[in-house]
Amino acid sequence: MFACGTPHAAESLRLGECSVEVLQARVERRAFLDIVSLAVSLLGFIGLIFVVWQMKTGVFGTPRALYLLFIGMACAPFYVAFVRIPKIPFLLPPVIALFLLYPIGAPHGVVYSTDPIFNFSFTQDLLRTGFWAPGASNAFATTYSFYPIGNVFVGYVILNAPLPPDIGYLWIEPVLRLLAIPASVYAFGRRLFGPRTAAIGVLLYLGTPSILFNDAVQQGFGTIFFALSLLALFMLVQAVGLAAQRRAMVLFAVVSTGIVMTHHLSSYVFAFWVTALGFLMVPRRARKLLPVLRLIVLFAYFVVALLVYIDILTKAIFLIHESTLTAALRNLIAPETAASGSGSNLGRTFTQIEIGWLVATLIGLFVLAFSTAVRHRATRHNPFDLANGIVASFLVFVTLPLVVTPLNYVPLRINEYAGFIVMPFAAATLIRWARSDFWKSARRAPQVLRERPWIPRLVVVAIAGGIVMGGNLAPITLRGYFESFNSRATDSPLYLGVDSIRVSDWATDHFGDGRMWGDQLTNDVFAGFGFMPIEFGATRIFGGTVLNESAWCLLHVGDYVAVDYLMTILRPNFFHEGLWPTPMSAAQVGKFATDSHFGLVYKDATFTIYRVMIPSPYPPCR
Repeated sequence: MFACGTPHAAESLRLGECSVEVLQARVERRAFLDIVSLAVSLLGFIGLIFVVWQMKTGVFGTPRALYLLFIGMACAPFYVAFVRIPKIPFLLPPVIALFLLYPIGAPHGVVYSTDPIFNFSFTQDLLRTGFWAPGASNAFATTYSFYPIGNVFVGYVILNAPLPPDIGYLWIEPVLRLLAIPASVYAFGRRLFGPRTAAIGVLLYLGTPSILFNDAVQQGFGTIFFALSLLALFMLVQAVGLAAQRRAMVLFAVVSTGIVMTHHLSSYVFAFWVTALGFLMVPRRARKLLPVLRLIVLFAYFVVALLVYIDILTKAIFLIHESTLTAALRNLIAPETAASGSGSNLGRTFTQIEIGWLVATLIGLFVLAFSTAVRHRATRHNPFDLANGIVASFLVFVTLPLVVTPLNYVPLRINEYAGFIVMPFAAATLIRWARSDFWKSARRAPQVLRERPWIPRLVVVAIAGGIVMGGNLAPITLRGYFESFNSRATDSPLYLGVDSIRVSDWATDHFGDGRMWGDQLTNDVFAGFGFMPIEFGATRIFGGTVLNESAWCLLHVGDYVAVDYLMTILRPNFFHEGLWPTPMSAAQVGKFATDSHFGLVYKDATFTIYRVMIPSPYPPCR
């Protein structure tokens, strides 16, 4: 006997078990739900298009909450999963829109923000020389040059498309992530729980609270290899035959090596992940049900590969990361010993309410995921699924305190990795809360939740929407559009315009081999898009109203100094020196024009560039 409204409804109708009227009512309700969700999504997209159009045409003042509301509305087809399995084609538009926000939101149609610009610089080095030379790139790109796989791929596509490099780099990685990441999250959710939970997992991942979410940086490629490596482990655990297990092991060996050669943080997080999984494989039940020996071999392979790579190539970078983390943890444990101003700087771009919303999103994801993990443990669920849920939840939990430190970017980046498992686990809790029978069996639940099934569903829709909107506060993709004028720095992507690209090309053709000194906008233009070397210490040159002996210790004949008009209007920041507390004075930026040691070599509406023509008036520095 088949139930009315099931895939065998036609057979039920033939047997007289349900009427045509009942079947028609069910179909109409399903169609009505789809129509409503698509209508809400359409309104959300219209709002998003209007907001982005306003921002890109220079009309500022749109409330960030309105932008987030439109994102929540655009994702409406996902909310159908709280009632039944949604139609996959209806889910594609919001996924495409959010994964391509970086190129869509480009203020001037080219790569923007410091990290993507210097990743692009490393890619340009590869295109220009045709070889990978670890450590040979400039400024921030020096670190990126030790992790070549993503940049080599992008360079290969640019060469063979062919595409203009600055435009090609803008689109290639976001498109690749669009093809890989949502499918991976859906695959995790489907393997762990089922299609409805998988859909809500993808929805929550669209609200990943990560500052670099979908930016064109090495972390983007790192998350792809991270997801594929984790999927290979799930395939190994669920494989029946030995041949299938061997194929999964080979796949893991290949894609996990990709993590090591793609991104440092991705490597460190995955090393912690597999090490923690190894400890959780110790209990007897896990040893009985899982191919523990094969898993341990793969875990050991990855850790050894990472340690060898660090020892051969990236030891200096690893030691810098280690010291930074140690200092931040020391300040967290003993804040009274920390230097003033060493706390979190989230307040520069967020209001207190937005900070609270963002932190609540992080905590909410942890609570929802941990709830399902606890339930799995009580029901003695698959030990490998449970172990991954525990590790992912622990990663979110243990990094949460870093939000109040200068390392606030760690919890605001770690979710791209933990989210592959946290989001499906959190989605499982929401799906469970959306079921009317869950509240009917809960003795202490409010009566209204037990008697009116639409109320729990409305509540979980609000929770899911709040998480998606709150998580989208974090990415830096469009953050510059919502900054107040006084809170902007000179290197805001809004000011990286036509003059910047033109002067970069002109400098490449006409300037010599001297170093360039300037603020971060100067660094982005001449070292990021161009190939001019920059060094630490620019505040010694720009900080005073005259050039003293300390400044002349840095300047050599043939060096260039760039002044942009924004330095007297907004606060500049300098290479590895942070944000200057106030805009520069006219005397600080004008001293080069009156100093006979400098010659004017270039001037346009944005930049004035001087070259050191005469040696220092001071004795040689020691």
